[in-house]
Amino acid sequence: MPFYAVARGRAAGVYLTWPECQRQVTGFTGAKFKKFPTRQQADAFVREHGNGSGSGSASDSGSNSPSAGADVQSVVPPVDSVRVLIDNYDEINAACSRIEGLKRELDELRGSGSGTGRRAVEIAPLPAKRKKLDSGVKPVTKLEKYGIYSFHQDEDGFVHVYTDGSCEGNGTAAACAGLGVYFGEGHALNTSKPVSGRATNNCGEIQAASLAIRLAKQQGIKRLTVNTDSKFLIDSITKWLPGWKRNAWKLSTGKPVKNQVDFEELDRELADKSIEIKWNHVDAHCGILGNERADALAREGSAMFRRQKANR
Repeated sequence: MPFYAVARGRAAGVYLTWPECQRQVTGFTGAKFKKFPTRQQADAFVREHGNGSGSGSASDSGSNSPSAGADVQSVVPPVDSVRVLIDNYDEINAACSRIEGLKRELDELRGSGSGTGRRAVEIAPLPAKRKKLDSGVKPVTKLEKYGIYSFHQDEDGFVHVYTDGSCEGNGTAAACAGLGVYFGEGHALNTSKPVSGRATNNCGEIQAASLAIRLAKQQGIKRLTVNTDSKFLIDSITKWLPGWKRNAWKLSTGKPVKNQVDFEELDRELADKSIEIKWNHVDAHCGILGNERADALAREGSAMFRRQKANR
């Protein structure tokens, strides 16, 4: 990119575009400016020829345009800083979007509170009215009581639950994994637990789904939508599981299914025809409240796993 050095003008300095540079020199008597290919050359020009900013009488010096470009209203930061911003644009933009989404959620929440069930994570109470429905999730329209608890239910009669798995150091010997199950703000059945068996993220995802279904059945729920950000979990259940069972829990390559024990447990829960299960994929970390809550519960489960590991 070009760098416009203003040694003498209304505000001496280095600018990214010609329009900004032009504003410093147009009408300024004795203006001294020049375009350079590098920041270092531009800085040197300002140091060598500049005497800071000052005032001058009107003139037509703005006709000495070295080039034209898009209007940017700030002095150029150092080249290294610009490069870092460009190289990490997607990550920075995604992070900003997530922060804005969380801020909107926080603005909609009121008060404070926590569930009384199986975890020690504080979760704010359900807002009186949500301005926008969670993307990709069928809207819940009412509260319905099953057993001793009330649950959010959609117009088709499906209770909604969010599940998630978490693993610190996934794939390493130091891995610590947990699971999270979220039925609603302050719900007594919201659960945070360390995984059993292997400490992997997939184990957390599978075990979370099994627990959610089991909890729902214990309360007499007949229809349940499991909202998860794990495509692996959904594809495993809806596409691959029947083939694995026919093939004695072997992959097409002949290797064993790594999560056989967890999938066998989930398969037993699904075999109970007293409950109808619907699987729904949601995008992770994009401001969907249920997914964010389940993720927080799963991360607390990972912390529980780590504490258990330290006490062994």
